[in-house]
Amino acid sequence: MALPTWHALFKVLRPLQKTGVHALGLGAMAALAIAPPATSAERIEFFIGPLEPVILVEDLAAFAQDGTINDSFRLVANNMSEEQRQQLRSFLNWHLDAELISVSQFTYWQLGERLLDRAGQVIQTDTLLNGSRPLRAALIAAAADGDGFTPLEVIQEFPLAVMQLDFGRLQQIIQDNRRFFAARQQLIGLLRSIGEREAAALPPPTRNLDPTRPGPYTWQRQVIQFENPLRDGEIPFDLYVPQRGPETGPTPVIVISHGASSGRGAFTYLAQHLASHGYAVVVPEHDDDHQKYEQFLAGADRPPNPITLISRPLDISLALDELEQLAQQGGAYGNLDVNNVGVLGHSLGGFTALTVAGAEFDFETLHRNCSLEDRDRPSLNISLLVQCDLLDVEANGPFQLKDDRIQAVFAMSPPTSLFFGPRGLAHVDRPTLFLAASADIIVPAIPEQVLPYQWLGSRDRYLVMVENATHFTFLQGHLTEGAIPLPSRLLGPNPRPAQPYLKALSVAFFDRHLRDQTSAEGYLTQPYLDSLGTDPFRFAIVRDFRTQ
Repeated sequence: MALPTWHALFKVLRPLQKTGVHALGLGAMAALAIAPPATSAERIEFFIGPLEPVILVEDLAAFAQDGTINDSFRLVANNMSEEQRQQLRSFLNWHLDAELISVSQFTYWQLGERLLDRAGQVIQTDTLLNGSRPLRAALIAAAADGDGFTPLEVIQEFPLAVMQLDFGRLQQIIQDNRRFFAARQQLIGLLRSIGEREAAALPPPTRNLDPTRPGPYTWQRQVIQFENPLRDGEIPFDLYVPQRGPETGPTPVIVISHGASSGRGAFTYLAQHLASHGYAVVVPEHDDDHQKYEQFLAGADRPPNPITLISRPLDISLALDELEQLAQQGGAYGNLDVNNVGVLGHSLGGFTALTVAGAEFDFETLHRNCSLEDRDRPSLNISLLVQCDLLDVEANGPFQLKDDRIQAVFAMSPPTSLFFGPRGLAHVDRPTLFLAASADIIVPAIPEQVLPYQWLGSRDRYLVMVENATHFTFLQGHLTEGAIPLPSRLLGPNPRPAQPYLKALSVAFFDRHLRDQTSAEGYLTQPYLDSLGTDPFRFAIVRDFRTQ
């Protein structure tokens, strides 16, 4: 079951504000992107200036169990449609299969503490203090039985008699939900219709080669070392070299940049696939990989330093420098074309790919949105926490991170809105594809990819929206290298049916823009993606989308 669409309940909040009852704001807790709410409180009060409407937790539990409407919940229920009541019940019973150790680790992790602090600004104590500590206790207590938990159970485990909700901040969360998530279905439909119209002007696929299947080349994998002055020791990168004869010409290079708390094994299936289609594939290990996070959680290391936002793009350039030296030696590396490079990155790897392709940091936008007061304000866009951290390294600048060897960019779920803003992304003049996941609650698609796509300076730009995909859908086996095991509901559906799409899109995109094969355009169309038919995922692709 997906998270309920709470924007419909927002319509009920305003008339109820006049009567002093605001229980529907509970729905907004679902989108706080930590494990949802639940247990030992007796009542929920809504702080609205001098008004403090009250709902008894036992009445909320009765409603969640079988739809019973008791006295303290009656006025709220009477102002809801039947559909809205069902949405609220679905949310209260929404089961998250998180186990105790993972919940405990996450809530004491630096990011987890910051998210709890955000949530605690909305879910407060009866004295209007930040509720992060009792909320942490409630989450851990709700997960203690080893069978996961529901929002209702977290409410019931809240270790104070009163859970106070700040209605003003709650409204802000609900409005965020409307901006970031509520319009997803309509947007996907719009993008698909645009993609179908655009496809009518493009030739259909003309090649016999199926880009979802392995290509004609065998390959070999090697591990090579390089050094980065911003990091300690030697750094490994995997190099997949296709076995091509000298008569086949230069071999283009593709770099894959993994996300934070991931690793260079996250896209092994894709690296092998691209190598089989004749690309040399470079996969560096960044300084914020899963091992770094695991050591931090175990108390054996410091939390990842924001300087990794600078060391990441340097990793790519320095790995390419090492590859260039190998190519100059000839032999098995003699065909490598290190001046014709594509870069594919996921999440913070997408940020890395855009940075090395020329996107410039927008510190003015960061200062405007990341003051000490604003940096940890409640928001459903979790990625803003990391984006604001870029300010911590501003003094190390100015930064020259663009690498002119990069000729094409494939960015999956990249955070962009504060890192770059419109001015920063305007400097990306290489062919660029943004891939956005409709159910991504870590880096929401609309504010971080759909709108920023329009800021790109490239004339060749693609926007792909994936229905039912989450932030983790395209990782190898979901999250085989994560520091914290994630609940299946946050991971989303089985990712295997989505992999053929990514294989086809990446091969077609890089064939078109690294090899100049115009025939590959036919695979970057709505009809072709529809022909793959791998439910539960549906893809929409456009080349020219504007909201104005």
